[in-house]
Order: sequence, then C-alpha cells, then structure tokens
Amino acid sequence: MSHVKNAEAFARLISFCTGYGGKYNPGSPNLQVDALVNALNETQQALERVKVARTNFDNGVNQRKQSFSPLPNLVSSILRTLEASGAKREKILDARAFLHQIIGSSPKNPSSHRVENREAIPQKRRSQLQLAFVSKVDAFSKLAQAVSSEPVYQPREKEFSRAGMEEKLLELNKLNRDVDDLRGAWRRAIIERNEIMYLRDESMVRTAKSVKKYVRAIYGPFSAQYALVKSLEFNY
Repeated sequence: MSHVKNAEAFARLISFCTGYGGKYNPGSPNLQVDALVNALNETQQALERVKVARTNFDNGVNQRKQSFSPLPNLVSSILRTLEASGAKREKILDARAFLHQIIGSSPKNPSSHRVENREAIPQKRRSQLQLAFVSKVDAFSKLAQAVSSEPVYQPREKEFSRAGMEEKLLELNKLNRDVDDLRGAWRRAIIERNEIMYLRDESMVRTAKSVKKYVRAIYGPFSAQYALVKSLEFNY
C-alpha cells in the first residue's frame, strides 16, 4: 500500500469519526478529531516535501547528465591538440588512456593506437565504474595534469588550456556535489515522512489503529459504525 493511499485512508477515517457526532469523544488527546486533522496536515506536508525533494534530485541528475555529455568531445579535442603539438608518444598514450576511462571504451594495444582515426563516441556497453560520474571527473583531472605537464602543449583555445581544464574540473565536481546534496535532502525527507507516518509513538498509522480500536470499543465489533473504519487499511 502506497504512502499516499495510507494518507487517503486516514482522511476517510477522520470523515467517519466526524460523522459519529458527539459520541466519538476519546479521552486520549491524539485521538480527538482536531488532533487527527493536524496529523493529516502534517502527513500531507511530509509527503509533499518528499515529492519536491525527489523532483529536485531528478532535475539535478538530468542537469549533470547534460553537462557531462560534451565531455568526451572536449577530451578528444584536447587529445588531438596534444598530438598536434608534437608531444611525446608516451604522453599521448597516457592521455588516451584517460580518454577511454571517460568515454567507457577499452583501449587497444598501445602499439596499434591510431589517434587520427579515433572518434570520441561513448560505447554502448560500459562498466559501472566507467559510468560513474566521480570516476569520469577523476579521469579528467588526471588528463588535465598530464597534458598541462607537457611543455610543448600551448593551445590558444581557452577550453583546451590549463586554466580552461581547471575551470571545467571545478564545474564537474560541483555538479557531483550538488547531486549528492540533493540525494541527501531527498533521503532526509523520506526519513522524516516515515517518522511522521509510521515510526514515532503517535505516528499516523499507529494513531489510526488506535482510533479503530476506540470505535470498536464504543460501538461494538459488529456495529455499522465500526464496519466503516474496519475496512480501512493502513500498511507500511
């Protein structure tokens, strides 16, 4: 049973209790109608916070995906610029290894590398590690360090320069942190919702079960009044 359905059942429970009139008069403050209404409002607010947090997380994930998508082409261009600069073969092979980590393909034997015929197109099959955005940032950081340490690498294009790569690295790291923060906010909202609805002493579900017991006590187990609330299900 979904959390929303539990909340809907609780709203129906309140409606039934209100309809009983003055006979529904529990001594426990948390079972009184006003307290039930407050509990429902608190539950609905908690559900809304989870929904908003989930949406924010999804938007953050989508934004990160869009921002990372040009990275293979950027790295490929940096690699080609490094090659054009006359850098040593070993440095080019090192840079290419980082490219493969970013795009998720496995490099061939170093002796068979042909940079000029390679396209920075992500492969369809990638390992989990290669798909991890943190791993991509780590590979890009290592690439930037390797390329920047090559004396003959002096690009005029800002995005290929050491400063440009450092700026991109800051951007990518921030995107990962933002997604982590949004994921954390979503999880905290879920924990808060679960506390309100199920886990604390006067949670919504525990209160609902107590209300059903009280209605049974005052009207009897075979009464029409109890039949109304008996059919309501509250599950976690």
